[in-house]
Amino acid sequence: MMRAGGEMLLSIGVVVMGVGLAAGVIRVVLPRIGDPTPLGVFLRLASVSGALAVGAGAMYIVRFSGGEIGTLVAADTAMVLASSLVCVGLAKPRAGRSASPRALGAAVALSAVVAISSALLSPDVSLVVKSVALLLVSAVGATLALRNRVLPQASMRVIGATMITYGVYAALRVMVLATPESLLTQTLFSSTGAGIAAVGTMLMTGVAVGLVGRPAARPDDDEDRRRTLVVIGDWKLANAAFGTDRVLGLLLELRLAARDLDPSAVDSPRGVEVATPSAVAALRERMRSSYGWRPEETELITDGTVLRRKPRAAG
Repeated sequence: MMRAGGEMLLSIGVVVMGVGLAAGVIRVVLPRIGDPTPLGVFLRLASVSGALAVGAGAMYIVRFSGGEIGTLVAADTAMVLASSLVCVGLAKPRAGRSASPRALGAAVALSAVVAISSALLSPDVSLVVKSVALLLVSAVGATLALRNRVLPQASMRVIGATMITYGVYAALRVMVLATPESLLTQTLFSSTGAGIAAVGTMLMTGVAVGLVGRPAARPDDDEDRRRTLVVIGDWKLANAAFGTDRVLGLLLELRLAARDLDPSAVDSPRGVEVATPSAVAALRERMRSSYGWRPEETELITDGTVLRRKPRAAG
C-alpha cells in the first residue's frame, strides 16, 4: 500500500514537472536561450536538466511497476546527470558563451560511475554510490550558487537552499543505509521516498529558473536617491527597430552588466538602478566591450532617473 501511494505521488510529481518544464521553457527560457551570457548558458543547461529529471521520474515509475534492471540504470544515470548539469550551469562558462568543458566532463564522468555501479554492483552498494554522488553534487551546487554574483541572486538563493536541503537528506540517507532494517530505511529513505525528494528538489530548481524574470524589490527612498536609473530609452521605437525578443535580450544583458559593476543593482521596469558614478557611460562601455553591443544598441541606454521623478513631482 505504501509503495503504491509513493508511486502515485511520484507520478503526480512527474506530471507537474513536465507541465512546469513546458511552461518555463516557453515563458522564461525561449526569450533568452540564445543570449551569449552566463544566464543564457545556465538556462540552456537547466532546460536539459529538467528534461532529464522528467525522464528519470518516468523511468523510476516503470521500475517500481516491475521494469528490468536497465530501466533502473537509465533512471539513476539521468537523475545524477540532471543534477550535475545544474552545477555545470552555475560554473563559470567559457568566454561567457558555452559551458565549461571541465565541469561538463566531470558531470558526465560522475554519471558514468553511477551507471556502471547500478548495472554491475548489488542494489545496496549501488544505492550508496548514487547517494554519495548526489551528496557531492549537492555540496558543489550549493557552493557555486551561494558564491555566484553574475546570475540573478533570488534564483541563486533558492538553488543554494535547495541543494543544501537535499545534501543533508542525501548525507542522512547514506548513514541510514548502513542499517537496512531501520524504519527510516523503509519509509523516508526508501526508493520511493528518495524519488519524491528528488522530484521536490528539481521542482524547486524550476522555481529558481522561473524567478529569473522576476524584478527585484525596489530600494527604500533614502537609498533610491543615491542611485541612477539606467533604462532602455524609447522602448516602443527600440522594439520596432530591433524586435521584442532582441530588446528583451538587451535588457537582460544590461541588468547582468549592472550587477558586474554594482552587486547591489536593483531591477526596474525596462532597466536597472545602480549606485555607480557616471552609470550611463560606464554601462555603455561595459556593453560594448564585454557584450559586443553595436553603437546603435549602446545608444539605447539612457538615464531614466529624471523621467521617473517628473511624474512624482507632478503628483
